[in-house]
Amino acid sequence: MEPFPTPTLPPLGILIGIVLVGSHLFGLIASEFCIRIALGFPRSRTWGTALLAITSLWLLTLTEMSDLGEYSPMRNLILLGIIVSSFLLWKFVPDFLSSRSLGFLLLLAAHPVLESSFLQQGFLHLALTSLAYLWAITGLFLVGMPYLHRDLIVWISAEKSRWNLACFAGLLYGTLLLIDGLRMTILS
Repeated sequence: MEPFPTPTLPPLGILIGIVLVGSHLFGLIASEFCIRIALGFPRSRTWGTALLAITSLWLLTLTEMSDLGEYSPMRNLILLGIIVSSFLLWKFVPDFLSSRSLGFLLLLAAHPVLESSFLQQGFLHLALTSLAYLWAITGLFLVGMPYLHRDLIVWISAEKSRWNLACFAGLLYGTLLLIDGLRMTILS
């Protein structure tokens, strides 16, 4: 039994494009507010708790609904291990909890994007696959070395031109995903 249906490529490109365009456009329009939020994000206990809860629920759902093969008899023990380890992470690793939780979320989010891109062709396939691998690599760094996240945010937000360049890059990438997803939807 498949835990979640595999999304098709064009709607996924449209969805990710809308999220990227919306978030980066907001980052340009309300840059002072976004910079203030971004600077506090890596050590935010509130963001860390929310993202860890989302990640834990996603992982619990995947574990509950996936075929675990020879580990299926231990499903309840694995589920209990996820709950206990999430609580212990929340309780005893408060430093950079939001950065680590974002890393876990990026690692989980890369899978459906890669699965929807499997055996596809074209620009949207290449753009989404590249984005998914970037998420996976970034997720590994955020989990293992979350202080780099803080340092990167400080460096980008130190100058308005860097912040604007980062926002324009995300806006451009999201626009390309959105346009190609719409093109593929209209043509099919």
